[in-house]
Amino acid sequence: MTEPRTMRARTGFAPLLLAALLLGGCGGGGGEAPSGGSGPDVLAVSRANGLDAFVAAVDTAGMTETLSGPGPYTVFAPTDRAMAGKRPRTEAEARALVAALVVPGTFTTDFLGGVDLNYTTLANRPVNIDGTDGLRFGGVPVTRADLIADNGVVHVIGQLP
Repeated sequence: MTEPRTMRARTGFAPLLLAALLLGGCGGGGGEAPSGGSGPDVLAVSRANGLDAFVAAVDTAGMTETLSGPGPYTVFAPTDRAMAGKRPRTEAEARALVAALVVPGTFTTDFLGGVDLNYTTLANRPVNIDGTDGLRFGGVPVTRADLIADNGVVHVIGQLP
C-alpha cells in the first residue's frame, strides 16, 4: 500500500474548495488517494481498529458500498464508547450521522497540521477541522490519527461532535 501524498494548506477555504472541485473527478481533494486498490478500505481499517459501532452505523445507513469505493475519504470515526446510547435507529438517522463524520478527500495530520479550516462533509454541512494544537474535528479531539486506508484515512474521535 502506498502512503498518500499530501500538500500543506496555504490559504483559506475558497482555494481549497476550488481545488477539490477541479480534482473531484481525478480522486483528488486534500491529497491523492493511495493507489493500488487492493489494500483495506476505510471500513476495513475502522473494523480492524475496534470501531464496530461506527461500521454498524455505516451498514444501517446503506453507505457500505460508498465508503468501500474508490473515495478518497477522510473518516472521523467515533469509538464504540462514544456511540453508546447514541446509535441511530433508522436508515435516515444513520445516514445523517455517518455523512456528518466523513469529508471527501484524504486529509492526514501532515496536511492538517498547523491549519484551522472548514470543510464540507458528505452531509453537505461545514465542519471545522483545527490542526493548530493537536487535531480537532468539530471541536472534538482526535484520539488516534492517520489510520491509512487504500481509499483514504481514518481518524478516531472519543465523542460525537
